[in-house]
Amino acid sequence: MKSSIVDAAAGVTLLTFSLMLSVSCRQQLLATIPPNSRNPYYLQHFTFPVIPAAAAAQVHYAFPQMLHPVSAAVIPGSSPAAPCQREVKYATQRLDETILTLQTVQNDMEAVKVVSQNLAKTMVTIWIMATTKLDESLKRSAEIDQLLSDSNKRIIQLQNDLNESRKDLADTKATVGNLTAELRAFTASSTSPSSIGRLPSSCADLQVIGYKRSGLFSILGNNNRSIDSVYCDFTKSSNNTEFQVLIGSIDVKSRPTYFYVQKNNSFSSMGVPIPFEMEPVNSGGAFDLANGTFTAPRSGTYYFSFTGLAEFPASVEFVYLEVRLLVNGLGVGTAHSSKSSATEYQFNQLALQSTLVLRQGDRIWLQITGMSDGVFLYDAPEIHHTHFSGFLLEEDFS
Repeated sequence: MKSSIVDAAAGVTLLTFSLMLSVSCRQQLLATIPPNSRNPYYLQHFTFPVIPAAAAAQVHYAFPQMLHPVSAAVIPGSSPAAPCQREVKYATQRLDETILTLQTVQNDMEAVKVVSQNLAKTMVTIWIMATTKLDESLKRSAEIDQLLSDSNKRIIQLQNDLNESRKDLADTKATVGNLTAELRAFTASSTSPSSIGRLPSSCADLQVIGYKRSGLFSILGNNNRSIDSVYCDFTKSSNNTEFQVLIGSIDVKSRPTYFYVQKNNSFSSMGVPIPFEMEPVNSGGAFDLANGTFTAPRSGTYYFSFTGLAEFPASVEFVYLEVRLLVNGLGVGTAHSSKSSATEYQFNQLALQSTLVLRQGDRIWLQITGMSDGVFLYDAPEIHHTHFSGFLLEEDFS
């Protein structure tokens, strides 16, 4: 098979070579070749040129293996005419150049083949990498699509939540508006003047009046007879023990009332108020010096004190002196002093203290309700043995 291909290639080469010669030269060359030596690969109607032995010896061929069978067919010793030899030489040179060109083309084709193989490998590698990247891209794209799908669902859920929140906000605004209106109405009503018609006696009364802030307050205490200081915690319910805590009583008087009076001379009249001449103190003006009477300006608790000096004459009999404190003519306390006998005059002190609950307008005085003859309540100017004092301890605000 390889020999046939070589012979065929040689024939093609010789055909090309013969085409470069003139007709006459080809005929001369043909005449030198016996019929049985002609190239069997060509049809009879072609004129097959041959290379003379002399020409073949002078020309370098790129494919001598192709020309050898043909050149062997040339008759040794034969030589064409000189013009034909020049044509053969020229054609041989042209053929040699063509063969060199073909060899160059063949080398280029081999290089192209190598480049094509490398390119094919590169393209395969690129295709593999592209396929891998494509798979990764497709996978990533699927993941992104899933994320987008989840995000869309989340956005829809958030939109629904936002709509619900807006609805709740609108409801809240409406509720706040209603509460604000109610608060304003309540504030307006709570800040309006209010009264329970009497002085407050508890934190509950203060709350009804309108007090809202916890703190210390003064209220009526002790059955409305005194002023108490209490702490009111309005954050507690009224039935809570911490709602109202007593701090203590306050010494509050609507008008200060107290007096202190003295006598300048002795007194011995019975059944009448003992008068006084000296008035060191009489705050409120409730004591009347002229008739020796105190009139209570306010209801409340009062304290009274009396001291005096009884003078007894010399006597072998029992002698005494009795001074009584009266309220509206009724005796509430008595001071008593006495002696069984004495060879000369003597002095005895008598005293009385009393705490009384009085109503406004009650009258208080001292009077001698009993005494022996020659006995009297002794006093003198600048001496002042007789003293009467009183003051309001606690006012009754009921």
